[in-house]
Formats: sequence, structure tokens, C-alpha cells
Amino acid sequence: MAESFFSDFGLLWYLEELRKEEFWKFKELLMQEPLKHELKPIPRTELKKASREDLAKLLDKYYPEKQAWEVTLSIFLQINRRDLWKKAQEEIRHKINPYKKCMKDKFHLIWEKETCLQVPDSFYRETIKKEYEELNNAYTSEEISEGSPTVVLKGSEGIGKTTLLRKAMLEWAEGNFWKGRFTFAFFLNVCEMNCITETSLVELISRDWPASSEPIKDIFSQPQDILFIMDGFEELKFDLTLENNKCNDWTQQQPIEIILSSLLQKKMLPESSLLIALGPIGMQKIYFLLQHPKYIVVSGFSEHERKLYCSHFFCEKNKAMKAFSFVRDDESLFAVCQNPLICWLICCCMKWQLERGEDLEIVCQSTTSLYASFFINVVKAGGENRARLKGLCSLAAEGIWTQTYLFYHGDFRRNGLSESDVLRWLGMNLLRRNGDCITFIHSHVQEFCAAMFYLLKQPKDNSNPVIGSITQLVAIGLRKIEACLSQTGLFLFGLSAEKITKMLETSTGFQLSQEIKQEIIQCLKTLSQCGSNETELDFQELFNGIYESREKEFTAKVMDFFEEVTIHIGNTEELVISSYCLEHCRNLQRLVLGIENIFLDDSESNSRNWKLIFWQDLCSVFSTNKKLQVLELDNCSFSDDSLVVLCKAMAQPTCKLQRLLFHCVSDIGDGPYFFKAILHNPHLKYLNLYDTSLSYTAVRQLCETLMHPMCNIEQLMLGKCNITDEDCEDIASVLICNNKLKHLSLVENFLDDEGAVMLCDALKHPNCALETLVLNYCCLSSVSCDYISQVLLCSQSLTLLDLGSNTLKDNGVNSLCEALKNPNCHIEELWLANCLLTPDCCKDISSVLISNKTLKTLKLGNNGILDVGVKQLCVALNHPNCKLQNLGLDMCGLTTACCEDLASAFTACKTLRSLNLDWNTFDHDGVVVLCEALSRLDCALQTLG
Repeated sequence: MAESFFSDFGLLWYLEELRKEEFWKFKELLMQEPLKHELKPIPRTELKKASREDLAKLLDKYYPEKQAWEVTLSIFLQINRRDLWKKAQEEIRHKINPYKKCMKDKFHLIWEKETCLQVPDSFYRETIKKEYEELNNAYTSEEISEGSPTVVLKGSEGIGKTTLLRKAMLEWAEGNFWKGRFTFAFFLNVCEMNCITETSLVELISRDWPASSEPIKDIFSQPQDILFIMDGFEELKFDLTLENNKCNDWTQQQPIEIILSSLLQKKMLPESSLLIALGPIGMQKIYFLLQHPKYIVVSGFSEHERKLYCSHFFCEKNKAMKAFSFVRDDESLFAVCQNPLICWLICCCMKWQLERGEDLEIVCQSTTSLYASFFINVVKAGGENRARLKGLCSLAAEGIWTQTYLFYHGDFRRNGLSESDVLRWLGMNLLRRNGDCITFIHSHVQEFCAAMFYLLKQPKDNSNPVIGSITQLVAIGLRKIEACLSQTGLFLFGLSAEKITKMLETSTGFQLSQEIKQEIIQCLKTLSQCGSNETELDFQELFNGIYESREKEFTAKVMDFFEEVTIHIGNTEELVISSYCLEHCRNLQRLVLGIENIFLDDSESNSRNWKLIFWQDLCSVFSTNKKLQVLELDNCSFSDDSLVVLCKAMAQPTCKLQRLLFHCVSDIGDGPYFFKAILHNPHLKYLNLYDTSLSYTAVRQLCETLMHPMCNIEQLMLGKCNITDEDCEDIASVLICNNKLKHLSLVENFLDDEGAVMLCDALKHPNCALETLVLNYCCLSSVSCDYISQVLLCSQSLTLLDLGSNTLKDNGVNSLCEALKNPNCHIEELWLANCLLTPDCCKDISSVLISNKTLKTLKLGNNGILDVGVKQLCVALNHPNCKLQNLGLDMCGLTTACCEDLASAFTACKTLRSLNLDWNTFDHDGVVVLCEALSRLDCALQTLG
């Protein structure tokens, strides 16, 4: 019966949902639709007079079972009743496809066996209530009609992202979540794909696809009803950023990284939806591949939930109360219990201590100390000996170095571990089952055990060669070559602390290696001596490691290696860590600092004050470090309070800063503090405010500061600062009053010709001492050139003028040339790149090259000079009076036709040292002509670009 394909409703129910005009349209289309399916049509006479009930019977009679389904659903789409089509599809598939049942059974088992929370379902639902609602709304709200969303569960490691994904998958399979939204949801644990080389998306899905289900190609025909849930990117060993190839064919065999990258970037099944869990390392790996992601932050346990968790974890009420009281009384311990994984670790430690009748004791000075406490309690609870622990830690280290997180029994045996060892650790929840494999309860536990391997290792041991040395671990971790090694390296820093080592030795009775700290120090010394091209040291990773050990002597010794530091601070924790490390950096000469999302929108006064204290500590480095000369603030966002703290530190008499750069800083405000800092620092010679928005008031205050006799600024960069012609009057006053200012850049500001006129009046003044003026992209026209020409005749100091990327055109340059031919013109470098020049201006430029004895550099790149123009210039270059040393002709539309002329100039012009011919279309013959000229002994050219 056809109705069996339409669940309990029957075909008649669907037909009765049609409005009168839709029903008539349905019958009309039914006369033609069967032909598309190679079926015999229902006789027109029967069809025309059929009621809804009659039509249901006719469909059953003429098109038994699946044929009726195909015809009917096709017509539903044609009459714009997608709602009926979707409901029928869902009901049919739920009825005839066992996939959902298969997923229900699979994830029910995972939920029961593979989660370490082990709490009542009602408690878990309460803890993720907010995230659960956000997750549901992300795919079902009206806003998503624009496209299929990519949703990211974001949070720290162990905060509960994987658990929430598994719960969502189980709820969907049980029909309780995303009702009517997704017909199919596929859970992809990308960690399990590390061993796969090539596959197709169909093959990936087929692993969980019941044999009795409909063909997968039918499922993928409606991708808007599919959700891909993806987890485990932290453990993925492939670098998805290196893969430029994309694939949109879900049946095609491809390397696994192409499949994943194509899914993430919506190149494959773009109408499908994505749900991805990303921790900090995962975010670094793939966030930029995602298309308009929506973020849901997983926040962990509230204070009340921490208490409830303790009561669920401990069966006996008195033990639960004792454990919670212990945690609550330790502020640090209570804070870290917000993270469910850490909370579980701490509860395990307390449980084992209570079972042994010991006093509760957990060290919580760092992440390493917490895991060390857990490790100690594992040793005591299991009665472990050194050999077994070393075997376990060796396995963990092998996994980290080979990016393996799923182990087989053979892996344990190879490391000297028995079946009973594995069963004992499974019982303690140190390990857990994952299908046929075994994995550590969490990747952080494996990473800690991997770090412990280096403490347990003895000089005589023959370790697996895949395990790298301490030096390799530190170097790779700090250079972020392999992100998965970073956390192991962090634990290694923590374990090098004398206090942690002694705690482990005392509690376990094992003698541990004492060489770790010295090896780390030697490695960091070597890294500090590498050139910037040899290594890209991630200072945030280094700072994290140093702070993990928190030994002042070690910190000072390590930080003394570095004269330059680049650090980006993105959260309060990074601010605290950076403050601690930079305070010990006694040889620091250059600091590049980015700071975002710290001070803005901070409504809580306690939180704000706390952050400002650490910010003040960091800023104290600017005044206490006598070697610090360069401070670059890159992409920073400040509040008024934090900006005041910064400026007061720079205004201290002990501040020795000579160069200050503000790149893309949100705002310097209109208050006096920033300008006081400039004024009160006698060492400050260079100020760069590129891409920092300046108000009219700020520009005026800056100019007043620059005109003060105490101000010693010699180089001023104000590119892209929203300066307009209205500000030029104040800037002009500076040029007249400040004879210390030698270099001024106003690139990418809308000065217009009106602004140029005001600047030119100042540049002509006898008191103006400016030597370099850069006016790139300042919206100047040929009108400005008449005024600039007067400057060239009057100024005794100006030697470099950059007018590039302005619409000067030939007539503007011709005006400049008249001034350049005058013997009173002292300009040495003139940059005219991208000024809409043609060959017509080259005759005047040639005259300048012959007559001007001071002009040494001329840049004409990205202009339509063409071969005709170059031939004219070469006439001048061949002249004995030409003194030009550097000529730029890149992107000038040159061809082989001008190569003979250029070759002649190579040998004739004895002063020409550098010529840029990049991005011109010379053929082989032209290049040969140029090379032959270069090889001649009388060729003075040194650089050809």
C-alpha cells in the first residue's frame, strides 16, 4: 500500500492539507508527472472527477508503494508545498530508515560508558540549559533563512564541548532536538581520521550507515536537511591551512584534509549545516576557514552547580559535604572547578584520599600542580610501580609525537603493560574505551603523562625513537610547528619547577630527572640567538611556560636571553602572564604589544580595577627597564583608564623610549595624558600613529605639543589618521615652529589641494627644517604641483618628496620639472609612482636629469611610461651631465622594444647604481640584451630589479 510510506497519517491526510486551488493544480500536474518517471498516467476522465479520497485510492491502484511516493512528493515541490514534502520525507525516513535508531543506540552507549561526568540527566540538562537553547535557536530561528549556518561551540579544554555535542546527537536521534529541522545528522570525530589517507565523504558516512537504509545519494540530494557535527580538531594531525585544493564532489576520493577543508569552507554540500567544537588550539587551526560562524560559548559549572556536582560524585552525604567545604575554602581551587574536567580530576583526588583516610590536600598553584596531584593519587590508588608508570607515560609520549590518541592492546603490550594494568586504569577512569580502541580520559591527561615520561626516563633507557628530546619538544612547541605538542611542553615547564618535582618524588617515592630545567634553559638560549628568519618564536607560548613554573630565578634567567619580544594579549589571563614575564625582562630593547578585548565593555568595577592593576604592572616596564628603546602598540583597544595608565608610565622621567609606534590603535582620546607623555620624554625621537583615528581636537593638541620647545620628536608618521585639509593649518604651524622635526608622513589622508596649499606655505618658510615629506594617497591633483614647485625652489632643507598615488598627471609633473631644473632646487629624491603619467611627460623629466646635479633618486613605477617614454629617458641617462643613481620603472608597460636603449644607458651612465624593472613584459631576447650589458666591465649598475 502506498500509504505505508506516509507513516500513520496516510496519503489522504496529505491531500486534505491542500487548499482547493492547490488540489486542482495537483491533479493537473498528475496528468504529466508519471511520464517523467516512465509510468502510465491515470486516465484523465477518472482523474478529473476524483475527490481527495478517490485520488488517494487511484494513486494506490496505479502506482503501488514507492512509485506513488515519488510522484506525489515531486508534485508537492512543484506547487510550493515544501512543508508537506518535508514532513512526508521525515516521516518516511524515520519509518523505513534505521539510521536514526542506529545513532540512538550508538550514542546512548557512548553517553553511558564514555563520559566522566556520570551525573543524573536532570543535573546535566540544568548545567547546559543556556547553551542548549542557543544551540536549538541557532538552526531554527527565522534569521537562518539567509543560508545554512556554521555554529561553533567555543570554550577551554575540558569545559564540556564534546559532551554537549554527544548529548545533542543523542537527543536528535531520540527525536527530542531540532524537531523537523534536520533529517540526518552525521557525527564526525576528526581525530579518528588521522589514519585515513584518501577517502570520499560518502565512504566516511558509510561507516555508520546501516545496510538496510536507503542509498546515501538520495540523502545528499537534499543537503539543506543535513547537519554535520564535527569534533576533535585539536588532535587532528593534518594541517588544513596547507591545502588549497577544494572538492565539491562528495563521491570523489580525495585526501582526508581536502574533504574536511571543503566541508568547513562550504565548498562541498554548501547548503548543509555545521556544528563544530573548538578549543583554543582548534580555533588557531581552522577558525579562518569557517564561513560566517556563529559562536556559542560553553561556560562550565556555576558556583551552585559545583556544589551539586560534588553531591552527585560522592555517594555519601558527609563525604560530599566535606569535599565541597574543602574546595570552597580554597579560592583558587573553587575557581578552577568551573571547568568540569578539572572538577572531576579534583573530585577523584579527594575520593581516593578519603578512601585512604588521608587529610584532603590538593596543590592548585598551576595547571601542572593540579595534574601532578591527580597523578600522585593515581599512583597511590593503584599501587603503581615505576616500570608500569614509565610504560604508560611512554605510550602517552609516543601518541603525542605521532599524534595518536586511540590505542590498541598491542600498543600497551609494546610498552610493557599487561591486560590487568589496562583494566585497572579503565576502572579508575584514567583510561576509557572508544569502540575497539582505548584512549586517555582526556587529551590533557595524555599530554601530562607524556611530559612525565621525561621525568621518569633514565639515561640508560632505550626509548622509542619517535619520541623527541626535551630540546625538540620545547623548540617545536614554542615555534607552534605542531600545536599538539604545546600543552605537553607547557606541562614540562611546570614539572621543571623544583617545588613540583619534590612533591612528586616525596609522594611517589620515585627519583626523577633533575636535568629538565637546564635542558629547557639551554634550548631557550639557542632559540634566542636564532635570527628572525630562522625561527618564529611564539612568545605567548613561552610566557605560558615560564608562568607555569613560576620560579623567579628561572624566569629572570630565561627572559634575559631576549632583547626583542612580540606579544598579543587577548584575555585577562594572558595579561596577568605577560605582566609577570615582562617584569623580569631586563635586557629588553624592543617590545611589540597587541592588546584587545581586555578593557572595553567592562561593567564590573572589581574586574576593571583588577585588570588595571596588572596593566599597571606591565606598563611599569616602560619606565623601569633602562634598555627599552622601542615600543610598538599594534592593533590595541584601550579604555580611558587603561590609556591613562599607559601614558603616565611613558611620562616617567626614567622612561628611555626613543621610538613609539601606535598601529591601528582604537583611540588616543582627547585628554592631555598622551601628549604629556610625548612632551615629558626627552629621549623620544620617533612617533608613528599609523591607522590611529585622530579627532580634530587630538590633532590640535598634538600640534601644540610638537611646537613646545621641550618636544624632541624628529620623525612623525601620521598615516591614515583621518587628517583633513582643516587640520593642515595646525600642522603647517608645527613645520614653521619646530626646527627639530625632520621627517613627516601624511600618507592616506584626505588633504586635497587645499591642505597641500597650507603645507606649502609653511614649507617655504625659512624656519622650516623638514627634510622628508611623504604625501602618498592624499588626493592631490595637478593644482597642488604649482605650489609644490615653489617649495622646491624655496626650501633649503627638503631632500625627499614622495607624491606617489596622487592624480598629478603630465601637466602636474611638467610644473614640477620647471622647478627641478632650477639650480636653487635641492631635492635629492622624488617619488612619483602611480601618478597617471604618460610618455608625454618624459621629455621634461629628461631635461631635469640632464640639468639637475642634486637629484639622485627618481621613482616612476606604475605609470604608463611605455617604451616611447623610456627611450626619451635613456637619452638623458646617456648624457654625461646626468647624475641619477636610482631609477624606478617597475610596472611601466615596457617591452623588449626598449631594451637596447636601456642596455646603452647601463654602460653610458656612470652614476646609475640601481634600476627597478619589475613587472614589465620582456621576452627572452630582451633579457639577453640587458644581461649582456650588465656583464660589461664599464657597466656601473649594481642592482637590477
